[in-house]
Amino acid sequence: MGASSKKKGQQRKAAKKALSAAATAGSGSGVNSGDGSNLKVVGGNSNHSKIVAKVRRGNNYATKRLNSGVEEGFSYEDSGVLSVVLEFLNRCEDETFEGVMNNVGGDLKSPSLWVNIIKSASFVEPSCRLQIVENIGPLARCMCDDVKRLFFKSNKHWVESVRLFVHLVGNVMMESKLNNFWEKIVDTLLQYEGLLSSIVQWSFLGEEYRPDIIKELKYEGLADDCINIISISRSILNLLVSDETGLFQAEESRIRLLKTLGTTPIINKSYDPSCTVSYTAGLMRRLKTAADQRDNILQILQCLISEADCVDKVVIFELIYLGKKCTSNDYVTALDVAALFSRCMDPQDTDEPSATRTAFAIRVGLIEMCLGFIKQFVEHKCFGDNNGCFPPMYTAVERILKNVSKVSLHKKPARAIRSKKDTIESKLLYPTTQRFYLNKRRELENKDISNNIKRARDLLDMVRSILDISGRFCCRCNKSLSKTEVMECNGCHRMAYCSKSCQKEDWLNGHKLACCCSYTEEVAGQFQGRVMPSTEPDNERAAAKMKELEKNMNMAQQKLFLDHSDTILSQAKALDLPLHDCVVEFDLCKCPPIIKVEDYRKGFTGEERKGFEETRSKENITCIYHSHIINGESDLCMQRLFPLEWLSKVTTVYTFHLSSMKKI
Repeated sequence: MGASSKKKGQQRKAAKKALSAAATAGSGSGVNSGDGSNLKVVGGNSNHSKIVAKVRRGNNYATKRLNSGVEEGFSYEDSGVLSVVLEFLNRCEDETFEGVMNNVGGDLKSPSLWVNIIKSASFVEPSCRLQIVENIGPLARCMCDDVKRLFFKSNKHWVESVRLFVHLVGNVMMESKLNNFWEKIVDTLLQYEGLLSSIVQWSFLGEEYRPDIIKELKYEGLADDCINIISISRSILNLLVSDETGLFQAEESRIRLLKTLGTTPIINKSYDPSCTVSYTAGLMRRLKTAADQRDNILQILQCLISEADCVDKVVIFELIYLGKKCTSNDYVTALDVAALFSRCMDPQDTDEPSATRTAFAIRVGLIEMCLGFIKQFVEHKCFGDNNGCFPPMYTAVERILKNVSKVSLHKKPARAIRSKKDTIESKLLYPTTQRFYLNKRRELENKDISNNIKRARDLLDMVRSILDISGRFCCRCNKSLSKTEVMECNGCHRMAYCSKSCQKEDWLNGHKLACCCSYTEEVAGQFQGRVMPSTEPDNERAAAKMKELEKNMNMAQQKLFLDHSDTILSQAKALDLPLHDCVVEFDLCKCPPIIKVEDYRKGFTGEERKGFEETRSKENITCIYHSHIINGESDLCMQRLFPLEWLSKVTTVYTFHLSSMKKI
């Protein structure tokens, strides 16, 4: 008994030694498989049919020999091996591996050897790639289910095979770029349900996101394979996003793919249903730490944001969080953040950015982030001019603030600005007192700093303008109002007051002409606090937005009027006209607003002028406000009448205004 066991042990050692010698002898004639292994010679042409027959019977020795290498001239496709292996793999969803082996009477130890064979075939024989892609549907579905991780009903077989499968997909996609079947190959792969999502999720494989998979890979001694899976997945994604091969002839197809990629969660929902981090947001997180991959990540982010608008709350939060963490030594990172965020806010199909998206960004800290950039980089040589290489910090921040200004009077952004007003004003204090009033000697010594300071002051003026027009003020006395102090006109709900006395006084001074219950075209020249859109809102939601926009404009009008009274008086004096013949135009489309006083006879012509002359008040000064609007229009006109004595006694009125603001 002992002698027999000893003899068998000696035979096994001899067999292993023979296999080792054969592998060494054949190493010189191998073909690189792309993952560090070589395909080696295993026998003459007469053995082809025998090898195929043994593989068909699930013979472990023959299948391993085929995995070790093939002789020169051997064809996986022509010999029939490829068809045999694909036939076995198509049973991976419905049967167990042990059941398949019992069915064919084989002794193969793992189905991962079959996956390795088709992977090797894809490397050695490009002509068979299309056949492989069209016949790996069941395999793809098993591999993409990385929660159950069942391949031939076995978790262990999945772990053994997943790296080989990712290698297979990566090779077929990346090495077939010049192949005539490239477009069909990629299109077929992308149609397999879950494959694209799995590639995204495998690119973030790691302890932070999928500790369960990492644990199993370590248990099977395959921990190093995780790096290969991540690397190949990221290469596939780079190829799809950049579209170097021009795969997507139609722009719609490319945008659709980018949207799918950008919004795919980086963790399988079956594993973590609460995951809200998309591929775009995940790249934002990687941007914080992956300095060596920065350019590549930025290129992908620009495509996802600019072309497909893959922006959600988590993307905005991650971007602002990264921007607020930048220090004075992180100019390049801060510039990248500012440039990306300006792309996030650029309107896609309308003339203005999303009010909801802008409101969320403001609440998260968008304006504070911009002020931080101004404070930290005002003395940087590239703050105002990057010599044409790429947009400077000043341009990127200005672009952000302009987009905020466009929707600052809309309901959600206006409320967000009001909620952050105290915080923003406290941030304004430091750069105002410490950075932008440097002594003249220093400005003269350094021309770059002098120009930067001027540009920075312009940006601060934009922030102050946004705060000014988004506040809550009484439409009569201009008192600053808290949320609980606002009282509305019961008729139109468009005018806000601090008390019933102010409401009554404003009613007698002209609001009764503008209120919805009495407004008519006959008094159009005298109306107070109403918009003149060229088209009416087409639905209830748009009408509600319009009403809120009017109310916010009404609250801003008097403050703008008083704040710019000196400008109004000086321009009217230059025209040498009585004030009641002047029309004061406030262009809120600009930030800060542009104020222009004109002769009404030049501003109105024909029937419009005649109607204005018949209805205008000769006891009040006429102000017209232009602003961005909803409902598809790019401009809004609102008229407000103010008593002339307000300007004639402007010093007294404005002093009262300032004192009342201090009391509040």
